[in-house]
Amino acid sequence: MSSSQKTEYLGLNSWLGTDRPQRIDFVDDNARIDSALKSHITNSTAHCTSTEKSRYDNPFTFTSYVGTGSATRTLTLSFSPKLVIIFTKDAPVIETDNSGASLTNFAVVAKSNGNTGGAAMVDNVITVNQSTTAVNGVKHNLNKLNGQYCIIAFK
Repeated sequence: MSSSQKTEYLGLNSWLGTDRPQRIDFVDDNARIDSALKSHITNSTAHCTSTEKSRYDNPFTFTSYVGTGSATRTLTLSFSPKLVIIFTKDAPVIETDNSGASLTNFAVVAKSNGNTGGAAMVDNVITVNQSTTAVNGVKHNLNKLNGQYCIIAFK
């Protein structure tokens, strides 16, 4: 005979001294416990995947490059970032060049929401631009010959 009382959440047997447990009672309890644990362990809302855990452990990466002077340059990262910030190492974010154009020494690129100009991203490949002429009074300065640049890429 199964127990006269059951536990609140899983309905497991909670025998009184006068109850007589049977094998089927233990089998049923084990099946309830196994089902509840499976439901919890496989719940991707309550638990992180290994990919998500790696993002928490290393939420961003930092790298640098030296400009080649070409109009465009591609840089490949080891992962596909959600957001990338690129900036010149030893220059202000924006400055004015000899022609009076604004020289932008930075760019922000988001995976699904575009960019600030001067750079673009497809998967894990970043393309940076070096302008020789101003467009709407702006030149991009992200690949100047021997220029030193930093990249912060967020997972």
